[in-house]
Amino acid sequence: MDGRYKSAEARQALEAEAASRFHKARSADTDAAWNAVYEWIGQDAAHGVAFVKAEASWEISGRLCEIPHICDVDADETLSASHEIEPDNVDRSILWASTPDNDRDTALPQRGYMPPIPTGWVRRAFLGLMAASVIGTAGVAFWQFENAVDRYGTSVGQMRTITLSDGSVIRLNTNSAVEVALRPDRRLIRLLKGEARFDVAKDKKRPFLVQAGSTTVRAVGTAFNVRLKPELTELTVIEGVVSVGDGVSSSRKLSAGRAAAIRGGAIAVTPIEPGGINQRMAWEGGKIELDGATLAQAVEEFNRYRKVPLVIADPAISGLRIGGTFLNDGSDDFVAALKQSFDIDAVEGRDSILLVAAE
Repeated sequence: MDGRYKSAEARQALEAEAASRFHKARSADTDAAWNAVYEWIGQDAAHGVAFVKAEASWEISGRLCEIPHICDVDADETLSASHEIEPDNVDRSILWASTPDNDRDTALPQRGYMPPIPTGWVRRAFLGLMAASVIGTAGVAFWQFENAVDRYGTSVGQMRTITLSDGSVIRLNTNSAVEVALRPDRRLIRLLKGEARFDVAKDKKRPFLVQAGSTTVRAVGTAFNVRLKPELTELTVIEGVVSVGDGVSSSRKLSAGRAAAIRGGAIAVTPIEPGGINQRMAWEGGKIELDGATLAQAVEEFNRYRKVPLVIADPAISGLRIGGTFLNDGSDDFVAALKQSFDIDAVEGRDSILLVAAE
């Protein structure tokens, strides 16, 4: 957390501001209001932590108020020390959050039913709950899914098309996985690994949000492709306009024919050359199109569809430039082309195919 918020007074002021922003955005419930909130969250990781605390307090208070008479408390009533809720006794299934670099689920502020602000000991109770329910670190992306989350995936070499109940279509590339939660006020997708194309059905009242690592893509009715790599996230806009952010830098808007690489708080936006979208989306037709890619890049592409990976055993050949169109399950043809055009040998190892310069 930023050093500005180390003191108790500074944290209290930040949490008060977060609560105010959440209340205003929830009351207005417009794209502009929520975009302003997302912009504020993106300015500092501490903002996101404070915001999800504010929202968690509303969510939890609503659940408490479902218990008969629990919200029928006089405003002056206070909670004795013996009744305070300790963090170790909190049911953490109420809210889940985490950083992008681990395997736990992550949470983002939700828009839903907001009960009246509780008073007295109820307020103290949900303040204890929210403090125990939120994990805050730099680079946190906040999502909150309901318990009903649909999961879809593909194995190595497999592709799959999923049509959602709202009419949107997700197409998964090889070895990919997504989680989907369609809610009355928004549509939430988490790309857990791999690559997916999203054709979004238009619904201005329900933004379509895709999280890939720490990156969030927001759309209403458009088509775009997201690939999650270990070191970065790649975005290709096929139709319409999307906004993209990573919770650190400010969000950027991208129109059709533009691409973005998001890494470490930096969003690099580039225009796609003519034919570039077809090349990037060749995977939908079961193909890999190489246009001046290095051998290392080409091997990376083919390995996505192989159970026995290709390995460049000779660093001297990794920078060779490769061109051509191949079937994604045609890596044997690719290796044969390497032998013929670049005098490269393929040696079978115990659990890989080694590429070396021919002697």
